[in-house]
Amino acid sequence: MRLAIYGTGGTGREVHEIVSAMDPAHERWEGVVFVDDVTDARELYGSPVMSFEELAGRLGPDDVEFVVAVGEPTSRELLFDRAAARGYDFATIVHPSAFVSPSARLGRGVVIKMQSIVSAEAVLEDNVFVQADAIIGHDARIGSHTQVSAFSHVAGHAELGRRCYLGVRASVREECRMGDDVVLAMGAVVMEKRVPSRVLAMGNPARYVRRKAGSRVFS
Repeated sequence: MRLAIYGTGGTGREVHEIVSAMDPAHERWEGVVFVDDVTDARELYGSPVMSFEELAGRLGPDDVEFVVAVGEPTSRELLFDRAAARGYDFATIVHPSAFVSPSARLGRGVVIKMQSIVSAEAVLEDNVFVQADAIIGHDARIGSHTQVSAFSHVAGHAELGRRCYLGVRASVREECRMGDDVVLAMGAVVMEKRVPSRVLAMGNPARYVRRKAGSRVFS
């Protein structure tokens, strides 16, 4: 079995580093292949780079499992769905220095970087990406395709919707219910118990601005 890292940008290179720390002896994966539909590069870190269609023509679901390595939540969902539609499964990637409670539940394709904490009974749905030094409190739930940036803190019993993006050092209070497609700016502190879908939150305490439908985090 090989690991397909979908993305060759900064996030893809970060995931490659985590995989090298997780599996230095190549006991879990025979090797890595990068997947990218826009680059002209054919090799990265000694591993081949292919388009998705090129890989699908060579390696089937029994040969490779995927991990999505882009930061934009809408793109994470698109690439995840593309691979899933072809029958591919997804690897869960956890850096050895991270702590994940035995009672926590991780969905398919979750990535957790170094020094992060996922507490008791927390749930991370499919394709969630947790950057370094983040904390997910007990009984929290993180919706699919969401990214939690470095040093962010989601307190106990909070629930985040799908395709959310938490900027560096963003904080969410306990028992908050956050909708889909919410973006928290760097350092935003959410004090309310309800956050509607498709808003941008900034400041401490957070103030909200409506996002346009289909708008991206990174323009």
